[in-house]
Amino acid sequence: MEIRVISRIISDVGEGPLYNSDNNSVTWVDITGKKWHQCDFNSGVTTSHSAPKMIGAIVERSSGGYFGAVEEGFAEINPTDGYKVVIDFLPEEERMNDAKADSLGRWWAGSNAIDFTAGKGRLHKINPDRTYQTVLTGLTLPNGLGWSPDNHKFYLVDTFASSLWVYDFDYEAGLLSNKKLMHKFEDGNGFPDGMCVTEDGTLLIAMWDGSRIEVISSSGQVKDPIELPVKRPTSCTFGGASGNELIVTTAARELDLKTQPYSGMLLSLSGTGFSGKESTKYNG
Repeated sequence: MEIRVISRIISDVGEGPLYNSDNNSVTWVDITGKKWHQCDFNSGVTTSHSAPKMIGAIVERSSGGYFGAVEEGFAEINPTDGYKVVIDFLPEEERMNDAKADSLGRWWAGSNAIDFTAGKGRLHKINPDRTYQTVLTGLTLPNGLGWSPDNHKFYLVDTFASSLWVYDFDYEAGLLSNKKLMHKFEDGNGFPDGMCVTEDGTLLIAMWDGSRIEVISSSGQVKDPIELPVKRPTSCTFGGASGNELIVTTAARELDLKTQPYSGMLLSLSGTGFSGKESTKYNG
């Protein structure tokens, strides 16, 4: 396996990478740094944009521009026009976190209490017409969303519960049912964060404070992990010409960069043996 630094921009809490094959670019956010970044996948040339508040996740819109899961709720985000809140519904003590678009272009986003109060986390779905529903409650830090390749299963991490949940997914209606615990992570070995699903249905989960990507089969079997040279990987997605380069966001927060020199940088891993589809766009 080969690890390459894509961008040397240091993120306090880098999250939510998106790959676009049309322009060979990666977009991601720095949540606590209140920024979002765009870079060329090959050259690493990076453009950074500031935001007035924390952006938990960002998604490309199929009609152009970006949409953000932000402190207030949802916002239009663009390099030229800035940050425009269009759905303001979260209390001041809460914020959005991780989010992913499904294959029909609906966007699913988790919210949490800023102080991570247990049970305050929720999962929301925003439709292409920008109507939205809260679909799950009683979470703490919803993270790591994903779907099985056949769209029959939905996966969700609750970070501070150290749990990976699986639901039956009604693809057409966008409904969740039949919640089951797929995996309980060991205490003291890192916290499950963002994730992606490979073409064969394997789950790759970034482990905050775990220095690795956890590898879990679609049946829940834990495989050999992908070890990383950073303590706090945060999320991952696939990119590159063949879709087999694993793009990993990382965090530099509260770390000594002399001993953790790659922390906060955007990394690419080749030779993992996995591949996956590029990031889906939001149709709103």
